[in-house]
Amino acid sequence: MSDFIYSKKTIRQGKLTKEIQRIYHEDKPYVREFHGEWGSLAVSNNHYNGFQPYETNEHICIVMGGPVLYFQDNGFLEDPPGCMGTQAIFSRWLKGDINWGEDLSGPFVILIINKDTSMVKCVTDLMSFIPVYAFYDSVNIQISTHVDVLARVSSQQDNIDMVSQIDFILHGVITYPYTTYKMIKQISPATEYSIADNSCELHSINYWVPEEKSDYKTLNQAAEELRNGLQNYIYKITNGVSSNIAQFISGGEDSRVIAALMPKDYKHDAFVFLDYMNREGKVAKKAANAYGANFHLGKRSKLHYLEIMSACADLVGSGSQYTHGHTYGFHKSCKLNEYSAVFGGLYSDALLKGARIKKISGLRLIPFLPQIKDRNYSVAKQLLNNIFNSEVLSELTKRRQEHLKYVKSFRKESSEEWFHLWPSSMNPNIPNHHINRRLFRSYEPFMSKDVVKISSSIPQKWKLNRRLFHKTAKPFIKPTKWLFHSEGRLPYFPWYINSFLQLFVWTYQQLGRRTGIIKGNQGPWGEWNKVMNSPEWKQAINEYSEGIKVISSVINEKEIEIDLLFRDKNLGRTQRINLMQTLYSNLKNRI
Repeated sequence: MSDFIYSKKTIRQGKLTKEIQRIYHEDKPYVREFHGEWGSLAVSNNHYNGFQPYETNEHICIVMGGPVLYFQDNGFLEDPPGCMGTQAIFSRWLKGDINWGEDLSGPFVILIINKDTSMVKCVTDLMSFIPVYAFYDSVNIQISTHVDVLARVSSQQDNIDMVSQIDFILHGVITYPYTTYKMIKQISPATEYSIADNSCELHSINYWVPEEKSDYKTLNQAAEELRNGLQNYIYKITNGVSSNIAQFISGGEDSRVIAALMPKDYKHDAFVFLDYMNREGKVAKKAANAYGANFHLGKRSKLHYLEIMSACADLVGSGSQYTHGHTYGFHKSCKLNEYSAVFGGLYSDALLKGARIKKISGLRLIPFLPQIKDRNYSVAKQLLNNIFNSEVLSELTKRRQEHLKYVKSFRKESSEEWFHLWPSSMNPNIPNHHINRRLFRSYEPFMSKDVVKISSSIPQKWKLNRRLFHKTAKPFIKPTKWLFHSEGRLPYFPWYINSFLQLFVWTYQQLGRRTGIIKGNQGPWGEWNKVMNSPEWKQAINEYSEGIKVISSVINEKEIEIDLLFRDKNLGRTQRINLMQTLYSNLKNRI
């Protein structure tokens, strides 16, 4: 299933279906409703074969996402849509044999309802890659995988948490466990929740915590286990799905690892989405050819990321950046929704390459210099911004300090990094998966259980300068040994060799841009400067400007004109994009 909403109090037939379907602008999914003395449940259709709802005389079991089963084979993935995977999970749980942290891998949410006793179980995955939100008061409790659906069903759409909205504008995320709505909170990752018949409260038991400990004596030992974990995850999927497989390819290294692990007896398809065939695309095509994949280029318009805003913002929900919906539209034009499995490389940077470790200032802008952790940085320092009043910034700072303190309770040395990782909703990039899983059968090997657990069990120094990733990926990257990364390095070689190579490439690219030798957009994403200087962007500002009224009370300048706010130097480019999405959501969710 893509989304569900459960209510302890019975909701009239059809209302839950309407709210779930509302987040789709087209191709609204089939929604199945269940009702009884225990309450109401609505579940939208699941793209992943084998994970439709499973119902017995006594229970209902549903599965969100497409978890890979490690206690049996996954041959049902190629069968016609059914509930074999759901039934297998339920049967194992019923016997008391389930180990949520080992038996299932990848993003998932499990919901089990006992229709006789009204007992409800809800289980989140290791990182809450699929977040779950809860609303409860003295007479009811409701939980859902979509925050805006839950807000409308619980009549909380007007009860806005302005601190959270400012948080999203400034940071692109909302600090856990808060949400856009005051009375709705995100529940914890890696947790089994229970709701008793006579209770409107969630009782929880953590089945895993990413404690800071070292499980590996050497870098080689960790790399070998990581390599085996990636191979095992992909094999368990492709062994069940023998054909009709695709992946995303790029000018980088993550997709080369995925390509190397694809079945050798079947030529799979590889997709990249660009404005036009640029340097990124040329490298991606060479990589696809090296691994025997069929290369496909999907071209997007210059205003693609503005054109998809409303559709993607509704899909991911308030508080999640819509801009990571890179595949939206291509899921139909490239027929991604017809593949049995589509593999991506999301979260490799976050979990394995220290992307969320703060480096010494300036080094990020000069990529050929070694990465060094900034030990003086604090993610929870007092926030300052001249646009928003001091009260809301102080409260936001307090929330970030509370979350950092929580993470420090189990990760002292790496708390600043895991502040952005635990749960995954703290990472702005995760909406990429939120979009994809609702559109097609998306699989992310770098979000598998082995990668998550290894990432939590190694020292940060192994992540910096790609040390662990390089050691792990080197055998897989050998076919493209002499193919440069689009950033100007050779991924097959360690960072200290690439420092010299990238120095020359980076210098050439900088001079090329300044002199006009290199023209146009050579990277993977759109050109936001052109988007934000377009008449269409200005039109969108005017169209959604009324949404500013929701947060006007926390803006210092009460009479500020909306177009001036979007040009204010106190907001960076990404923050202005977040502001635009916030204005849209403030209007849409109240209609």
